[in-house]
Amino acid sequence: MSKSTDATYFAARAKAEIRKATEAKLRGENKATIALHAELAVRYQAKALRLQRH
Repeated sequence: MSKSTDATYFAARAKAEIRKATEAKLRGENKATIALHAELAVRYQAKALRLQRH
């Protein structure tokens, strides 16, 4: 995979995790589950941004 493809992949994963966090919150799931998805979204987004810069 190229760096741009990798960045696109991680950006898409970040969006998916944001969606999962939102859906978990709407379902009333526990805060740990919501926080896990939110944290993964941040990590994937950071990875995507790091790859875009280099």
